[in-house]
Amino acid sequence: MKDRYYMTIKEFSNITGIKSQTLRYYDQIGLFSPEHRGENGYRYYTRNQLTTSYLIISLREIGISIDEIKKYIDTRTPQQLFSLFDTQREHILMKIKKLTRIIEIMQLYVDMTKDAVKYKENSINIEYKKKEPIFLSPIVTNNPTNDYINDSIISFYNFATESEINVIGYPSGAIINIQNFESDRSLLVKHYYFKMKDYQSSYKPEGKYVVFYGRCAYGESADFYEKLFAFTKENNLRVCSDAYEEYPLNELTTKDEKYYCVKIEVMVEDI
Repeated sequence: MKDRYYMTIKEFSNITGIKSQTLRYYDQIGLFSPEHRGENGYRYYTRNQLTTSYLIISLREIGISIDEIKKYIDTRTPQQLFSLFDTQREHILMKIKKLTRIIEIMQLYVDMTKDAVKYKENSINIEYKKKEPIFLSPIVTNNPTNDYINDSIISFYNFATESEINVIGYPSGAIINIQNFESDRSLLVKHYYFKMKDYQSSYKPEGKYVVFYGRCAYGESADFYEKLFAFTKENNLRVCSDAYEEYPLNELTTKDEKYYCVKIEVMVEDI
């Protein structure tokens, strides 16, 4: 006979979020059965069964199979709870770490894209920037060939892997040797870097920057540096750092490589 402490399958479903169909299935396979069944065959659950139902929900959400859950419930002991929860805690922490990393990468791209779309093409601005954490590559031997550039990038990925740092997916950039550009107008990469907080090995320094936004494919930004230097001279500014070059609008947002957005930043000081 149902009393006020019993819940119908519909009421239990509403509280736990487990569909009635799923509750019937759990009953059929002996995983989780109602405490009472009426003469009419209706299933009735008690509030004492809520804890077990939440355990099943939690274990299913982190990928534990029904067979594994049933095995635990059929032979549950305090020792088995310790073992199961310790193991699953490690799995959960790993998932949290992966999801946190994904959120960080997504936010970095969102922030870069928002900055890029608010500027006009070929615009140059003076901005004060706070220091920004980056993961820096070893110094790149100056060699302008495309093959060497590709090899240098691959070497950087290998360097990160050897350092047990997962850089896959993070936005990247290059530090351009400004002294070399001033002497012979060629772009040589001094370092590559990834924009990431947890494993920073260096920083973009805090200070006043001249920031340029333009459109070009990867590695075709030399003409923009000419405009940047002309701007600094016109505004009585002295370049006092290498350039940081990034592509905030790249293959993620733009189909045609020719219309990628390049961002060039150089620290400056008043003359």
